[in-house]
Amino acid sequence: MRWTPQLLISVLIGYVQARLEISELRFKDILSSHYIFKPLEVPCNESLCTGPLSEIYCHGPILTNSWQFGLQKTCPGDKLKVTAKEVLANFNKLPWPLKKEVFQQFCEEHFEQVNYLEVVNLTDYEVQPKFLNEIGNLSHRKLAAEMHERWERLARQFTSDVQHHPDLYPLIPVQNPFIVPGGRFDVYFYWDTFWIIKGLLVSRMFETTKGIINNFSNLVVTLGYIPNSGNLQLSRRSQPPLFPHMIWEYTKATGNYEKQWIDSMDMEMKFWENNRTIAIGTHKLFLYKTLTNCPRPENFLGDFNIGKAAKTPSDVWRSISSACESGWDFSSRWMHNNDTDLSSIHTDLIIPVDLNVFIANNYRYMAYYANHFGRFDKSASYRQKYEKLRYAIQEVLWDNNLGAWFDYDISIQKRNLNFYPSNVYPLMLEGMDKFADRVEDYMKKSGALEFVGGIPSSLPAQSTQQWDFPNVWAPNQHFVIQSFMACNNSFLQQEAKKQAMEFIETVYNGMYNPIAGLDGGVWEKYDARSTNGAPGAGGEYVVQEGFGWTNGAVMDLIWTLRDSHKKQIRSENLKLDQGQHFALVLTAFIFCIAIAFIVIIKGIIKGNTLNQRDDEEAGARLLAEENDEDDQEEL
Repeated sequence: MRWTPQLLISVLIGYVQARLEISELRFKDILSSHYIFKPLEVPCNESLCTGPLSEIYCHGPILTNSWQFGLQKTCPGDKLKVTAKEVLANFNKLPWPLKKEVFQQFCEEHFEQVNYLEVVNLTDYEVQPKFLNEIGNLSHRKLAAEMHERWERLARQFTSDVQHHPDLYPLIPVQNPFIVPGGRFDVYFYWDTFWIIKGLLVSRMFETTKGIINNFSNLVVTLGYIPNSGNLQLSRRSQPPLFPHMIWEYTKATGNYEKQWIDSMDMEMKFWENNRTIAIGTHKLFLYKTLTNCPRPENFLGDFNIGKAAKTPSDVWRSISSACESGWDFSSRWMHNNDTDLSSIHTDLIIPVDLNVFIANNYRYMAYYANHFGRFDKSASYRQKYEKLRYAIQEVLWDNNLGAWFDYDISIQKRNLNFYPSNVYPLMLEGMDKFADRVEDYMKKSGALEFVGGIPSSLPAQSTQQWDFPNVWAPNQHFVIQSFMACNNSFLQQEAKKQAMEFIETVYNGMYNPIAGLDGGVWEKYDARSTNGAPGAGGEYVVQEGFGWTNGAVMDLIWTLRDSHKKQIRSENLKLDQGQHFALVLTAFIFCIAIAFIVIIKGIIKGNTLNQRDDEEAGARLLAEENDEDDQEEL
């Protein structure tokens, strides 16, 4: 038949086109495939971790295949059954195209799911701590007791097998027990630990706190910095560097200075100085900028697709990792034009207010520490760094028209004038109190004080990212309150107490009076619009319960208000109504008149007596009597 050749040609063309279309499928469309024809090419060259396990857990075909086949939750597993070298050698023997069943069998033969953590009894934990008796507000006391009890539930340590065979686990083990945030966050995390420590110090758990600080001190000595967490996949990025803050809080609470911590604080700051700084004119400021430029292994599929849609995928992947380092993962704060599309993310081109405030105060605390041990040159050096950074913050980030400090976007050479809680953090620095009145006006106009559940993470409300409106996060709420309390502005101080009370109530209601259909809990984030402690939403995972930094921040706020409550009671006990005040003034006036009259009469009598004696004797007597009167007045 004449049409047969044309039909065969059409079929052949269709087959070729289909194969080409398969090769052009986006990564998400390959997931349902039972075969992978060749390793996925990922245009990046800086992995999320280093070492012998990196090609298994952080980059390479084992990781990409597990995501392509939908096996990422179990492969690679919690532990290697053989050495990393053997795992890679055996994987390289697998045939291509790679069948899903073959790869799955490989995973089962080389990895296993095990418990790498164990519950630990903290030696300084008290079932009935005495500090609770000092909290007068019964609701606050009830919530503080719940938070205190959670330290024991959230306490963990690595198993002995992890300690003896660290080369088989994708972990960064530490020796001492620690507190985990809770939920999916099952190992230690860097900046979460600051608020955990704040709570532990309220609980008088000083030994646990010291052990946690020593864990971080040892990490700095070993790695040269403190990683994001104890998960190897997150190890080549850090988090907001609050290590010196932790040490200073411990020292304030206990009066104890540990000399070895000076060097570890110095090493931590040198990491940031050498790897996270940028010059703006004559000023040096800090920003989040990880070295890694590959998709995150914990969310490889999502990152890969976002990056491939961008002009330069590796730039997007670096900025995504840098946003994770900021702790604000993710926020419109890091996007062009405050967009919600992660493909416009450029975290490593933004100078954040909060990071620079943290590091400035780090220098201040380190200066105190060095001075205590007589290292005066070192102390002076830290103080000089503090002054320079504080000046740079004011020169680059302050907006005189709006009366607050704002992130600086290097890519457009402008400040981001949207509201973020960090816009007021510089009030925590010495010498910034003079701007408090301007900040008061800014906060009143911002609209951020109008929400019953706390300070929202951003305004205006145009984003669905989890570090944006309407979510309230304990770290932001705590630092805003600390910023307001650090100045002498009466409005901001009253607002600090109001915000503290409202956030405590939010957390209390979330625990004891939850919304219908939801179990009570302590959440990682809350909804600013809710009076009943509704948890926040958004992000790459469901809201988590636990929760380390909420526990610690609320305990610290309750303890702070406890002091304020006592002062208020004492003040009220001393207050007088108008009638009492007038009576007291009148009584004092009459008393003074009576004393004056007695003195005058007494003087007249003395004068008459003196006239009857010679001058020398009269002088001696007068001097003696005046001295007696002075003594009586002093008494």
